[in-house]
Amino acid sequence: MMAKLPKSIVIEGRRYPTWGLSAKARKQLINLSLVDAHIAELQQRLAHHYVAREHYQLLLKDALPDPRRQPTAAETTRYFWQSVSKAWAQKHWPLSTPSLGLDAFESTSHFRQGDRVLCYVKGHGVVGWGVVEVDTHSTKRHVVWRVGVPTLDAALPAKILKEFSLRHPSRSSQALPSTADIEGLLSALATKAA
Repeated sequence: MMAKLPKSIVIEGRRYPTWGLSAKARKQLINLSLVDAHIAELQQRLAHHYVAREHYQLLLKDALPDPRRQPTAAETTRYFWQSVSKAWAQKHWPLSTPSLGLDAFESTSHFRQGDRVLCYVKGHGVVGWGVVEVDTHSTKRHVVWRVGVPTLDAALPAKILKEFSLRHPSRSSQALPSTADIEGLLSALATKAA
């Protein structure tokens, strides 16, 4: 289908009647009209994309957490290494009771109710984890074990900790980094303990 040409065109301030144009000039006028139509279509599509972008930006804003909101208990859970000597582990492992008083460890004054403690035995690896609970009658704190390997030889060795973005503890008690794959580590430990 042939594009309909205007009666005249203005180029550089001068008007030309289309009936007086050569076939070559008419062909270029048609090409120019087609390109102008395509540009107009693209501008319309771009306008639609800008509207869609604003819409999605509002939806994103609504989906973000409110900075004034208090974090939930799950978001504030703290995880710690508790490193123990091989001699200590040989005396206490495997665990004979479901809980252990925190006074059995050194430097545990920073632990609070709900903290997760991962027990690391030097020379073996991660042997178990538990939750810090406070005895309401005596206010003594203890670790209630959730997972424990049956023997020290079944521990998760230090060499695989890098798979969970972790390193073995360098102090007797220290917080695990927030960047670590703690859920992955706990899952691997549960598999070893099964």
